[in-house]
Amino acid sequence: MVARLAVFPAIDASPGARLVAAAALGGPVPSPWARHTVADYDAVIEHPDVEAVYIPLPNDLHLTWALRAADAGKHVLCEKPLAASVEAAQQMRTRCDSAGVLLAEAWMTPFDRRWERTFDLVADGLIGTVTEVTTAFTFSIGPDAAHNYRWRPEHGGGALLDVGIYCLGPSVRLWGAEPTGIEARVQLAASGVDAATEVELSWPGGQLARARCSFVDAEQQRLELVGTSGVLTLDGDAHTGGQRATTIRHLDDAGVHHISVEPDDPYRRMIDAFAAAVRGIQPWPRPVESSIAMLELMTRIRDAAR
Repeated sequence: MVARLAVFPAIDASPGARLVAAAALGGPVPSPWARHTVADYDAVIEHPDVEAVYIPLPNDLHLTWALRAADAGKHVLCEKPLAASVEAAQQMRTRCDSAGVLLAEAWMTPFDRRWERTFDLVADGLIGTVTEVTTAFTFSIGPDAAHNYRWRPEHGGGALLDVGIYCLGPSVRLWGAEPTGIEARVQLAASGVDAATEVELSWPGGQLARARCSFVDAEQQRLELVGTSGVLTLDGDAHTGGQRATTIRHLDDAGVHHISVEPDDPYRRMIDAFAAAVRGIQPWPRPVESSIAMLELMTRIRDAAR
């Protein structure tokens, strides 16, 4: 779905990228991209005009297809999370490094203009020193989606692995991926994956982050940054951004203010950045080590919940 609704259109819109081959084993490649359909994933990788591949497959398949792409000398843009485990991500990094190809995680949030503007305001000191971060990314997967891979442990399912990067990303950006305190509570699905994870993280300087990831709550995306002299809040598409992400709420002693942001497509900006990195024009802004550090943090959270 992400490929059809977001990434394919972003490739079309990017001046630095062109779709030349696509395969969808779960069903036909939709129009207007159907003309690029090839037989299977191997045919995508082997296509002579393909320089890079985008992998939007279930989490457990990221490793297999990233390694095959690297062996074929193709750059890799892999949907978040980078892999189903730290060990798999490390294998992907090693193989891509050996092949001399770029490995990048397709987490588009940092390319959203409102999210970017929010952290620029923080860096400028608008709300003083940030001491607390509260985030949520929740939605419900209904009974009609009982076979969704997100419910299956063998496919790397679970709410934390699926949307944890959105909820943990802001505090990790501010304070790093190694909090000294972790408290976590998990609601397990019948399959054994986490249907919801709630976590509280703390850092040596007293900073505190609270996050909730869920497949069983009403839909919500929220980010709140509390500083020593104010609060910044993003509601509505706080993590996915896009055309509706136009306002930052700023609270200080003088009252409530609304900061307007011109929206843009974070997926297109991500594709632009990936194309520029492949061409050697500029480095990919989030090195793979950061993606692995995020997986290590999520592993610590799961261990704490046990």
